[in-house]
Amino acid sequence: MPTYSGTYAFQPNAQAICTEALNITGAFDQNETIPINDMNSVLFSLELLVKEMALNGMLLWAIQDIAFPTVVGQATYNLSTITGTTLPLRILDQYIVDSTGNSVTLVMTSRYDWDTLGQKFQPGVPNQIWYDPQLNAGTITLYDVPSDNTHTIHVITQLQMQDVGALTNQVAFPQEAYRMLVWNLTDEIALKYRMPADERIEVNQKATAFREKFFNAEFGQEQASIFLTPSERMGNR
Repeated sequence: MPTYSGTYAFQPNAQAICTEALNITGAFDQNETIPINDMNSVLFSLELLVKEMALNGMLLWAIQDIAFPTVVGQATYNLSTITGTTLPLRILDQYIVDSTGNSVTLVMTSRYDWDTLGQKFQPGVPNQIWYDPQLNAGTITLYDVPSDNTHTIHVITQLQMQDVGALTNQVAFPQEAYRMLVWNLTDEIALKYRMPADERIEVNQKATAFREKFFNAEFGQEQASIFLTPSERMGNR
């Protein structure tokens, strides 16, 4: 009979990922103690890499439904203050829920469309939303301005990737990402540690393949049906 661990707890910390990347470069012997300055340098490279990966799309573990009540006469809401932890990178969906639980989709408005809207401060039930992502705060502005406090705004947001922070911390990625992280980190530091050009090319090819495989994997995207309907504005042709 085969013997299995029965566990699913494999979660190497940042130091293990950095050490593996350094071992692949060949900069240090596997039995050699890696200087802390090198470990911190590679940790910084890992931090840069993780932050950039937020550009790869809607990663399910970085998506959060943020809800907040409307306030009479208040049009603008600071999402960074509401979450208390992070600045949403983008809003993926948005809707408003009334006191009976009925929900209606809010129209996402661009900055230009918001600027050209008339009567921006008229009271009513919000039907449009504009998100302004800035460096230190992401703000939502509603149109119309809430005339009551009985509605709740829901925004489905993509959050920033968590800081790695320290070598002893885990990286906020699922287990399936660890090989991709190791090889992409190796690719990131290959020139710094003077890997031969032919080896850098091979590392880059593996890093690219693992990255594409991970971010194109179905488990990284929500499983749902897609329905296409003709636009009424097109008319019958």
